[in-house]
Amino acid sequence: MSSAHCPFPQCTIQGKSSWPELIGADVNKAVNIIKKENPNLHVVLLKMGQSIPVPEDCTRVLVFYDNVTNKVGLVPIVC
Repeated sequence: MSSAHCPFPQCTIQGKSSWPELIGADVNKAVNIIKKENPNLHVVLLKMGQSIPVPEDCTRVLVFYDNVTNKVGLVPIVC
């Protein structure tokens, strides 16, 4: 299973902080699931290979996706 690595200290949040079950899912479906499961977070979509934005933001979920297939490529994580 591929996972994005957050270079910042781990965030402490309520609810889920990663979604390994979404690897391979349609990116739009993944965004809806994340928002439903933890509505306190906002989703940032990044194409595979893009850098993790700084600074750390414990209210965002990074979703890396393949812009050709529109599928999630790495485990979405709070970072």
